[in-house]
Parts: sequence; structure tokens; C-alpha cells
Amino acid sequence: MHKEFIKPLIIVVLAVLLVEFLARIIPAADNRFFSLKKLSWFESLKHKETVATADTSIVKKAADISHDLLPLQSFIKKLNNPSENLRIAYYGDSIIEGDLITGKLRMELQSRHQGSGVGMVGITSIVAGFRQTIGHSFSRNWESISFMSPSKNDIPLGITGYTYIPRNYYVPEKVIEPLQIDSLAVLDSAQVASPEAPKERTRFYVDYNPWVEYRASNVAGGASTFSRIRLFYSHSSDSSYVNVSYDGAPVILRYLKNQPGVQVLDLSPVTPCKKIRLEFAANDPIHLYGVSFDELQGAYVDNYPVRGYSGMYFQRISSEILSGFQKHLNYDLIILQYGANVSHYKIRDYSYYEKGMKKSIKHIQKALPGVPVLLISAHDRCIKQGTDYVTSPDIPYLVSTQAKIAKETGCGFWNLFSAMGGLNSMPNYVNHQPPLAGKDYTHFTRAGADHIAEMLLAYLKGN
Repeated sequence: MHKEFIKPLIIVVLAVLLVEFLARIIPAADNRFFSLKKLSWFESLKHKETVATADTSIVKKAADISHDLLPLQSFIKKLNNPSENLRIAYYGDSIIEGDLITGKLRMELQSRHQGSGVGMVGITSIVAGFRQTIGHSFSRNWESISFMSPSKNDIPLGITGYTYIPRNYYVPEKVIEPLQIDSLAVLDSAQVASPEAPKERTRFYVDYNPWVEYRASNVAGGASTFSRIRLFYSHSSDSSYVNVSYDGAPVILRYLKNQPGVQVLDLSPVTPCKKIRLEFAANDPIHLYGVSFDELQGAYVDNYPVRGYSGMYFQRISSEILSGFQKHLNYDLIILQYGANVSHYKIRDYSYYEKGMKKSIKHIQKALPGVPVLLISAHDRCIKQGTDYVTSPDIPYLVSTQAKIAKETGCGFWNLFSAMGGLNSMPNYVNHQPPLAGKDYTHFTRAGADHIAEMLLAYLKGN
């Protein structure tokens, strides 16, 4: 090669490498002034995996699966009588975080059956800032154990799917904050994805007691004041206590009971309050399960999300704990809405999931005899094919498996995939104005969640 070309060639190569480097570190931007997309010349040369589209015959079969109300007749009877009290335990993953779906469902039921309060609320929550139906804040020095804590299998979980233990230290956790867009904003899709892989966790010791504070909310589905407040716990000692403050008033010391099983401490104020703060001893490893905000009469829907959870291995909430809570909460219906965290476009055989979910459901049914269970199918979830978003090809197989699970365990079944419109229905939700789903083509916005709640209630009423 001629020497005159070597220097220009080196400059061109260095320029290409510099552009590639900058393209990797400069974030994408999209605003009213300019649009900047991520650029990677070298990655574009890589082989891109071809994803098969959904089998149309399987899709039709899944979309045609009928809903089943028959196993829910005891609940339906109470639902159709406005004078009856109702309580629902609604379990799910990130789809229902922030009281999505459940908040609207609660509001509609309370408008007909009366009642005031959001029901059970955990001690901590990574989406406390996103939930609107109750104000919720807490100190960092809590150990929060859930289905997603594999190293803590020896600690039984509470009805919420969590157990909270006061500590004199904390481990940094990613907390999801609401986007400052509008009341219909959905969490950033990057933030609502599955939990990150476990990392080495460092403890930071503190010199203060753990606390939690709840504040009333005028938002529909919430309550403007608290009148009946109950703390659920276990594993306390003779010296276990909680300091209670109502509306910022001086602290009141209350002792806990040293007795086996699920215990309840009535913290109801003399007159309704708008705020309650609870403080526990940092060196007292009691098991706390949450606080219930309700009244003796009315309808309540308890929001129980666990991010990343599949619905399997429900046995971590022991039969004794489930039945212990049932004595105080008197559930009329258990709803299970899972699927997003097992869905994968390559899977066609969900027999492993069928086996795990059957065990979960049978465990619930044995612990809560006579309480009907409603299984809600996976909803439409899309993957990108070229420039289009299409139904992930595994979704029809997953929905069919869930219908089989419901039938063979005697559960009610609601085919949400079909109710949404079946194949490729999620893009209609994303492109709707206002948007009913986020641009991850998986999670619903608040408006979309309200729409799902309205469809669910119409189904339960037989409409």
C-alpha cells in the first residue's frame, strides 16, 4: 500500500472507532427539540435470531377458551347482594403493583357494598411512591422477605407474600419512583422488568429504630381517614412493643402478645385519623405481616403483588398462617393473576408450570376450604418482529395450560387474553389514546388497569 494512504486510513479507522464508542455511551433521547437513537454499526453485523410467529390454530384455540364462573357461585351470590360484605385477596406480579386493577375494582365494589379502606398493606414496598390509594413511607432498616428470597426458605411468609423483620441495619434496595408525567403514567418498562440477578449485598448499620407511616388518601379506591386499623404479626416476645402515633400526636406504647400463630393488635384510634406511624425495636426480630385498613362492613380488595413471582411454590405461606389470617379477614374469593414471569417466546411446553401451579392452588384450597379461587389467564404480551409488535408465540400455549389448570383444580377461569381481543391485541392498548399499556408491550398503564378491572367486574356479574 502506498505510504500516502496509510495516514488517512489510520485517521478513518480511528474516526469509525470513536463514533462507535460515542454511540455506546451517549444515551438515546427523544424530545420536542431532537430525536437521537442508539447507533451500533458493529452490532448490526451480528446475526439476528429469527422468532417464529404464533401458530394461528393454537391462537384460535386459546382465544376460544370459555370463561368459567361455576366454581365461584358462593362469591357471585354475595356479589349480587349489596347488603353483603365482600373481601378479595388479589395476588399477582408487577401487573398489579401500585394497586393497579385492584384499586379500581375496590372502588366499584365499595360504591355498591359500602366500606372504607384499602385492606391489607405491607410494611415496605418498592413502589410505595407509585401507589396513589394510600400514602406509605418507611425507614430503610427492614428485612423484607418474599417468594423471591430463595435463601430465606426457612422463614414462613404472611398472607401478603411477605414477612418483614425489624433490623439495626439495611441493605440498599432499588426503589421505584413514579414518573412525573401525568396521572396515567406507567412505570418505566425498564424498571418493571424482572428483578436483577442477586449481587453481593452489603449491610449498613444504623442507630435508630425501624418505622413505617401510612397516610389516608382521597383518591378513588382509597380512604380519606382511617377508623379501623389492625397490625398482624407473630414471633414476638414478652418485651415486644410498638410505639404508635396518630396524626403526629405523642407516642403511645403498645405491647405485643407472646403467643403462637398469627396475632392481631387492634390499633384503631378513638376518632378517625389521617396518619399513623409505627415504630419497632431494631433488635427485636418479630415477624410483621402488614396492617389492615378497613371497617366491619363493606367490600375490600387486598392488593398482593410480588415482582418477578410466577405463582408457583405458594407453600411458603404455611397452611397455619393462611388459616390464621382467614379467621380475621374472612376472604370470599382468592384471585391469582400470573404468567408474565414464566412467559418466553421459545417455550411451547408449560407442563412444569402446570405442575407447580396445581400444587399452589391445592395448597390454598386445603388451607382455606370453601373459599373459591379464580385463575386469570396471561394477557397478550408482544415481542418485536422487524418493525412490528406481535403476540409472543408462547402466549396461546400458556393460556391453554392455565385453562387446564383451572379446570382440573376446580377454579374459576377468566380468559384475559381473549377479553383483550386475542392475537396482537396489545398494540391496540399501547396505541390507544390515552395509552392503556406501556411501550414495553407488557404492562398496563393506570387507565389500562382500570379498563381491565371494569372488564373483570362485568365478567363476575355475568355481563
